[in-house]
Amino acid sequence: MLMTMHGRTIQQAIATSSGIGIIVAVPGALGYVLAGWHKTGLPPLSLGFVSLIGFLLLMPTSLVTAKAGAALAHRLPKTLLERAFAAYLLVVSLRFILSFTGH
Repeated sequence: MLMTMHGRTIQQAIATSSGIGIIVAVPGALGYVLAGWHKTGLPPLSLGFVSLIGFLLLMPTSLVTAKAGAALAHRLPKTLLERAFAAYLLVVSLRFILSFTGH
């Protein structure tokens, strides 16, 4: 949203968000590994709180869907992308609000 407010296209904002996702995900995953490193009772093939089986299943899926999502973002009209993003933000906001109110 911030990038589009400063003159960037919605496609550039989506691409930048995807790239920054990696910068956020890697330290986050390392934090979960360290936080659960000495915990007992974790599933087999886990590094701390990170499941290696889950990682191995999600990684190829993410690579395929990221390429498909980028291609779709470039084919869809700007207005549709903006409305879809607004709807997504609304749903996320409502989930946060409902989680704080206990519903």
